Formats: sequence, C-alpha cells, structure tokens
Amino acid sequence: MHAILSRLLPIRPRTRKWLKYLFLCLAAIGLVVALMPMDERLGAHNLDKLWHVSAFFGYALLLALATRRSFWHWQAPVLLFYGAFIEILQAFVPWRSCSLADLLADACGILLFWVLCKILLKGVVLHETG
Repeated sequence: MHAILSRLLPIRPRTRKWLKYLFLCLAAIGLVVALMPMDERLGAHNLDKLWHVSAFFGYALLLALATRRSFWHWQAPVLLFYGAFIEILQAFVPWRSCSLADLLADACGILLFWVLCKILLKGVVLHETG
C-alpha cells in the first residue's frame, strides 16, 4: 500500500517530519478536547460517534502520510492505543465517561480509512496496468 501511496503522493522526508509534528499536535489537542466537559446545548452527544469516526479517519490519514511504517503492525495499534488511552483517562474525569462504544467508533474510523484507501489504490493499480 505504501509503494502505491508514495507514487500518488510523493512526500519528501522533511515534509514527513512536519506531518509527524502535526499529527502529534493534533493528537495532543484531541486529548485536551476529549477531557473537557461537553456542553449538551451544542448537541454534541448526538454526534459523538460520528466525531470519533471522523477524527480517527483523519488521524489514520495523517499518520499514513507521515510515516512509512506498516499500517496493521504499527499505525493501527498506535491509533487504537491512543483511543483506549483517552477512554481510560475519561473514566477518571467526573464529567466524562469511559465508553467501549467510543473505542469501537475510533476503530471504525481507522478501518474506514483502510477500506477507502484499498479501494482507491486498487482502482489506481487497475488503471495503471489496464
């Protein structure tokens, strides 16, 4: 997957370095936001799972661009650990709660990225060879 992705989006090492910094900054911001009290007037509770899927889709995309490491052996476990870490921390914050459904939504975002990436890359490979 990385070889084709690299051909589609050639990223220089310096750019990868900045993408790693961006990933770390966004992960830190996500951690802060995840531990803040939610304002129920914003309707955030209704969109919570969609936000989880979207955020982890974005994290997976950014991490895939930032590193050449294996998706299933390194990237997905790192992202799942991050999601689990947030849920564990939320168990200790009185205004938030630990939720296995949130962790499942995180995993769905990661899986959605992988599936879409595979579909798009398969189309590119078929187009190049056909």
